[in-house]
Amino acid sequence: MYFVNGKNNLESSAMMDLNQMELAGSTARVAIVAELGRMNGQEGDDHSEGDWTGVRRYHIKKDRDTSRIASPVLQNLGRADMGSWKELVSFISWSKANFPARRYALVMWDHGNGWKPVDPANAHDFGDLKGFSLDDETGSEISTPQIAAALKAAGGVNFLMLDGCNMAMASVAYEVKDYAEALTASEETEPGVVVRYAQFLGLLNARPSMGAEELAVNTVRTYRDYFTAAAGDNEGAPATQSALRLSKMLPLRVKLDAWAAAARRAEPEVLARARAEARIFGEDPEYKDLYDFVGLVTAGTADAELKALGRDFMLFFKTELIIENWAQDKASHGLSVYVPEVYDPLYGGLAWARDGAWDDFAAFLAKGR
Repeated sequence: MYFVNGKNNLESSAMMDLNQMELAGSTARVAIVAELGRMNGQEGDDHSEGDWTGVRRYHIKKDRDTSRIASPVLQNLGRADMGSWKELVSFISWSKANFPARRYALVMWDHGNGWKPVDPANAHDFGDLKGFSLDDETGSEISTPQIAAALKAAGGVNFLMLDGCNMAMASVAYEVKDYAEALTASEETEPGVVVRYAQFLGLLNARPSMGAEELAVNTVRTYRDYFTAAAGDNEGAPATQSALRLSKMLPLRVKLDAWAAAARRAEPEVLARARAEARIFGEDPEYKDLYDFVGLVTAGTADAELKALGRDFMLFFKTELIIENWAQDKASHGLSVYVPEVYDPLYGGLAWARDGAWDDFAAFLAKGR
């Protein structure tokens, strides 16, 4: 199931990716369906294929012509709001009803910005704390809690891919942990064009019995293969992609809570160095690689208990949470976390913050700058 929101300046990339899907196409054992939205004259509008507008649902069929989408349109939804979580529920439910299967995979495709809004104008209250699927026509986005709400309402999936910038965050993965087995996402920004869906779907068609974790590994490896080829370019940023075992997010949070409690007594200069040197993503100094941050504190502190807790956390992270990780730099380990310069109280509305101790620790770090 592909939820492809091209109702913004990624429209031309959305059209390209639908054509990539057609290079693989559905089979007797794998049904590929997509909801595709297009812009209505906004800046960056793509005029291909007669410049049709609105939202359509497709059953993706095999086709070698990458200049046009040949798959049959099963539904025309007019001006449906693809920045609404209820539209996401509708698509998942429709897909399951019309193409029942033993296993379900969902790819959400669009702009992403971690837990923060893509458009800052959408952050005026927690209900509009957005982070994915910006619909330029309506101005709507889907928040991190709303992604989880949509998955819950639609009965969950086996595999979830958030194909957008900066979505491999602890707060995002924790929010959806009960509604999928495996998650693939990127800590870093992603380029507008990544040619991989034909390869990824081809692997699935060749082995339709693969489970969620194997599927997640293949998404990471096809992403890696694109960027290690001569044509791979992440527009100046080191490319990243990771696959996470979501059942491990709760025990990971418990271990991190214990570490964060001990880290409050760490040497101020050690915390300051970790804040300054930990890998950041998308030029946002508040999105830092979680493993890198904990590792810098663990290496720098003289506190024996804090060192032990840090090593225990890092071992669990590498051996239990991460299914597969690939990055063009060594400091990107698969999951980022919010380390604010000025604490944003909206962060406290996320399940990761409500259930655990990182919310208070993040505020503590901000005060200690």
